[in-house]
Amino acid sequence: MDDAQTPVPAWMRVGLPAAGVLLILAVWQALAALVDTPGLLPSPLQTLVTLKTWATGGGFAPHLTATVAGALGGLAIGAGLGLVAGVLVSEVRILDRTLYPVALALQAMPVVAIAPLVIVWFGIGIPSKLALVAIGTFFVMFINTVAGMHAAPSELSDMGRAFGGSRWQIALRIKLPNAWDYIFGALEVCAALSFILCVVGEFLAAKAGLGYYLRAASNNIDAAAMFASLIVLSLLATTLALAVRAAHHRTVFWKYRRH
Repeated sequence: MDDAQTPVPAWMRVGLPAAGVLLILAVWQALAALVDTPGLLPSPLQTLVTLKTWATGGGFAPHLTATVAGALGGLAIGAGLGLVAGVLVSEVRILDRTLYPVALALQAMPVVAIAPLVIVWFGIGIPSKLALVAIGTFFVMFINTVAGMHAAPSELSDMGRAFGGSRWQIALRIKLPNAWDYIFGALEVCAALSFILCVVGEFLAAKAGLGYYLRAASNNIDAAAMFASLIVLSLLATTLALAVRAAHHRTVFWKYRRH
């Protein structure tokens, strides 16, 4: 029995993550108590108070909405295009041999390095954030989709041809379902990457967003506000990644059973 099918007790599914969070908070509190300089490392309670003040003051929602819209919108565009392009390239040999190596080379290029250029092209605001996130997530999804399509067992493809299936019928009904693990794995990576790239765009040039708030807190040397924004970003990325994992397990239900 593999790890995906090994029953996991309920207390472990809930207790172990909770224990990990408590351990991190305990270490954080201990380090904050050891730091003598006021404001240099705020405690978890100080950070929570700052976050509560920020949320109840009316300035939280616009920044949160701007970041979520940029991250999710760019993710939908980049991952969607990457999925479609990956399926097409994997099935057209000339495209596979010409475009796939180029995509591998372009993926090695840091997206953060071209962020200023993207801002020059698309301006300050939501378009530049969408473009930045879409560029970064496209290559992750594209390369993993091609790899997943190529990983389909040849026996299944031969069986599909024996029953009269066309190339695209085999691609969509045999190879694509086999690639779901690769696709959802890429999407889980893109979930975190989308918020990272969105915040990078906001940090460089934006009028609203958690990255903009983080930059303002940095300029004011407000460590508690910086920690608060980082916590919100972590919660957003984690929530999205867990939602992708849940969708993965529901889609590939024959492999990931619910225990």
